[in-house]
Amino acid sequence: MDRTKDWKFYYDELMSDECACGNPKQPSRSFCYRCYMALPGDMRRDLWKRLGEGYEEAYEAAVKYLEL
Repeated sequence: MDRTKDWKFYYDELMSDECACGNPKQPSRSFCYRCYMALPGDMRRDLWKRLGEGYEEAYEAAVKYLEL
């Protein structure tokens, strides 16, 4: 996990209506449909972890994988 980012960053990203790629997304979803479906199944599954229970690491890994 990127220690310079706190829970507020991840919560705000999760609840925003914009994906890290700039496309619209639904609040409480990590990414837009296109980005989410581009991830391998295990990475998609990990994004359903709770904040503080692995979500932060899963989000960072997914962003890195997507090279956003």
